[in-house]
Amino acid sequence: MANVLGDVTSYKRVTLTFKDATDKTVNLSLDNPKNITDGDYIDLAAQDAAIDGVMAGIVAKNIFTNNGEDLTVAENAREVVYSSTDVKD
Repeated sequence: MANVLGDVTSYKRVTLTFKDATDKTVNLSLDNPKNITDGDYIDLAAQDAAIDGVMAGIVAKNIFTNNGEDLTVAENAREVVYSSTDVKD
């Protein structure tokens, strides 16, 4: 289905921030994550625990590297909501 003038499209993205073995910052971004505002978790503590678990798993299993360097520290996670409006048909 094509968008119509004035249609609003929105989505969420979570950015997970890590440090690698050389202390460089590495960001991984995922679209449309589960989150508390959509009712996926009962509270912020449950959401925080899920994010911590995912990030710890990424570090422990060496799932990603940065220029050959292992990710060693899970630093932060941030959710951003994006919204756009079609202004030209």
